[in-house]
Amino acid sequence: MIKIKKHLSLQPLISGFKTAFDDYVDPRRENSVSYTVLDTALSGLACMFYKSSSMLNFQTRMEKAEFKNNLQTQFGVIDTPKDNQMREIISDIPTDKFKGVFNDYQAKLQRNKQLDKFRFNSKYLVAIDATQFYTSEDINCQCCLTQKKRNGKIEYSHKALQPIICHPDQKQILPLMPEEIRNSDGTAKQDCEINAAKRLLPKLRQQHPRMPFIWLADSIYATAPFIQGIMDHDESYIFRIKKGDHKHLYEHLETTEYQSHKTTDGKSTISYRWYYDTPLNNSTDIKVTVIQAFSIKKDKNGKQVPNIIGLWATNLEVDRKTVKDITKAARARWKIENECFNHLKNSGYNLAHNWGHVKGEAFHFYILIMLAFYIHQILELTDELFLWCRRIGRTFKQLWGDLEFLFRIFLFDSWEHMLCFYIEKNKEIPPQIV
Repeated sequence: MIKIKKHLSLQPLISGFKTAFDDYVDPRRENSVSYTVLDTALSGLACMFYKSSSMLNFQTRMEKAEFKNNLQTQFGVIDTPKDNQMREIISDIPTDKFKGVFNDYQAKLQRNKQLDKFRFNSKYLVAIDATQFYTSEDINCQCCLTQKKRNGKIEYSHKALQPIICHPDQKQILPLMPEEIRNSDGTAKQDCEINAAKRLLPKLRQQHPRMPFIWLADSIYATAPFIQGIMDHDESYIFRIKKGDHKHLYEHLETTEYQSHKTTDGKSTISYRWYYDTPLNNSTDIKVTVIQAFSIKKDKNGKQVPNIIGLWATNLEVDRKTVKDITKAARARWKIENECFNHLKNSGYNLAHNWGHVKGEAFHFYILIMLAFYIHQILELTDELFLWCRRIGRTFKQLWGDLEFLFRIFLFDSWEHMLCFYIEKNKEIPPQIV
């Protein structure tokens, strides 16, 4: 018998998306509106949810035959616009309107005690990193970032700074509202990842005032102004350190004393060193604690060989009892690349596809992809029926290919109805749902 999570199944998550648009006032003239903003946004979300850029054509065909379609039964869409109309309507939605959807999903996770799984020593690990989701040498807009290539051509691109909540022991990650990295009219200097982070951090603090964060980031963030901004808010950080970015710090480590500790899990030994009161650079008074971790394994001759795992700067309290966990948390930063960006780029989400590039809609489609991904993460975390289907599908890609096929060919009363149909057709006994 399978229990459906009351607030975390697909229908409540779609309702949370709708709620974010409750107070939206459509600026278009009423007589010229054929498709509502909510229907358009939901259609875009459904397209990303099923990882299909051509899904809407199939839905139109189904509606003619059945007088309704799965966009209506699963997403509550009344009328679906064509692709070009969808791009134009979505481009006019204020970006902040999507913020409420991310907050609603997090609130639902918290209400169902799922957010507790991501708590790390009474705080939450928030990893931030940038990703490029559009690039071209020909098509561009006023928001594009530019870079001159070696062949003399200009490369145009769109990027976003993405925060996620992660945990070393959780495969799933929870996206937060991203920050666009974009150029604006009248700005002489090009926007960058660090400037986007300076805008993002106060927004996240405002959205989640009761959630204590530990910020995880790459070496480029380990600068005096950025660290000072975190400490001014009594927050914690674990930043990766690279020799090319922190030459003075590396030189200091060569001549200073350190504490050490080793742990063994039976297969390998991890050696830790940590250095207190290490100057971040030679032009600031900021001092950090530096952790250096090595994996020690035996070579074919039986000699122990150390391989460096990483080096990080933090303001957390480091000692023999905490160094293992802090290092484990530091390494969770890689989840934003492995479990988020790589997954989006290689698992059919079409992150780099040109969904629209006229009025700034590219970032809005990125957000819709991220929200679809967020729903998938929640379903993997909580939906037993979906996990049953996941076991049937030999690969994640095959499962979603099968579901997308069912979605566009057959009519279902609900998401759960479709999953039960999938289980039955694969010679499994359909579960009883309560």
